Amino acid sequence: MLDINSEEKLVKMVGGKFRLTSLIQKRIVDLNRGSPPLVEFEDNEEPALRDIVIKEILEGKIELAVREELDHALQEAVSTEKPGDADASGGEGDEDDEGGEVYGSDIKKIKEQRIKELAALLNQKK
Repeated sequence: MLDINSEEKLVKMVGGKFRLTSLIQKRIVDLNRGSPPLVEFEDNEEPALRDIVIKEILEGKIELAVREELDHALQEAVSTEKPGDADASGGEGDEDDEGGEVYGSDIKKIKEQRIKELAALLNQKK
């Protein structure tokens, strides 16, 4: 359990209780999905996910990205995508169609790729 001083320090570092809660929740989800911890513990016991996240925050390894940074990163990713990238399934596509129709399966693939790119951007080591 956190003591009052550590909790206040975390709140100040992150910028508020709600931001701290959001950061902890998002990082725990990342860890549950298989992301490796960015910190090490001395004892042989497996620490709780919450303890891992708190240590990562205290050591300055993770932080919440500013909304504008995320939007800018997504815009760059979209602008660098080539027109033929959406049809990566090898299926038939109407190459004469300038607008290039996007189907549900293509949207899912694009969305998954964006999530991977965003995760890579957010998980960069400083």
